[in-house]
Amino acid sequence: MDLRGVEEEAKEEIRQGQKKLTLFMLGSVDVGKTYTVSSIATRFYEQGLKVAVVDADVGQSDIGPPCCIGMGILEKEIQKLSEVQPHSLFFVGNTSPNGCVRECVQGAGAAVKKAKELSADVIIVDSTGWIEGEDAKRFKLSEIKEINPSFIVVIERDDELEHILLHLTNKKIIKLRMSGEARSRTREERKALREKSYNKYFRAAKNKVIKLSLLDTIPEEGTLLGLFEDKSKSEKEIAGLGLLSKLDYKQGEAVVFSPVDTDAKIKRIKTGRVKLIRANGGFKEEAIYNRKLTYTPKSPNQHTGSSAR
Repeated sequence: MDLRGVEEEAKEEIRQGQKKLTLFMLGSVDVGKTYTVSSIATRFYEQGLKVAVVDADVGQSDIGPPCCIGMGILEKEIQKLSEVQPHSLFFVGNTSPNGCVRECVQGAGAAVKKAKELSADVIIVDSTGWIEGEDAKRFKLSEIKEINPSFIVVIERDDELEHILLHLTNKKIIKLRMSGEARSRTREERKALREKSYNKYFRAAKNKVIKLSLLDTIPEEGTLLGLFEDKSKSEKEIAGLGLLSKLDYKQGEAVVFSPVDTDAKIKRIKTGRVKLIRANGGFKEEAIYNRKLTYTPKSPNQHTGSSAR
């Protein structure tokens, strides 16, 4: 089937009274999922529909920075998904879903819910390319259960998705041919794209002093942080990202580098598992780590985990 087939399936759903459609893109890495999402989104936009895209590919984010699930509303025809401005960000804290499965599932569900609250007619979810093995299968099935899409758009080279599809017999499946625009990227290319995105995001950032008690754990300096604002937003949605610049145990404070408005009232901060370091006038990924240590307010002079490098 081609993109016209997706349009026809969507029109049929609308004719049957399904007013809000959710499409879930399923496929491995480098099969052209993101290009296909852009094409489908533009086709629906051209028909006068309000189109939302949920970018759940946390390692190669186009809507918003890495380590986040981004949701945006189309305001024009697009050639690339990166042209969609992020409306909402949901922090997962890692560039690999394998290290944050629960956060990815809940974040994708929250992003779709937010798009529905904004009265999107069509919601397209661009998922990660992690599909191999039992853990990946459970992740995809959990993600699909959480989102409950109207139908699933599948792109595969051979039959690499069959171990997932055989569990989705109760779902409407649309299979597309692999896009001719698809191309493989090396690990180094993917890392370089993430670093470009970090630098773009933090370009207008400033230092902000916050209380240590707002942090869920005390991480190493340079760790990526999710900042939750004190307002009536979804509990999963963040005000933005920050980087831990400095710890002051004596004062019970920390310095966070962030583009988030300095007047914003941050109510809590979630620690990620990615570290960035300054290099050549920008930021580079230094490491992804899994050790998480808890801050104990009763012992402010205890330098817990600040040198675990």
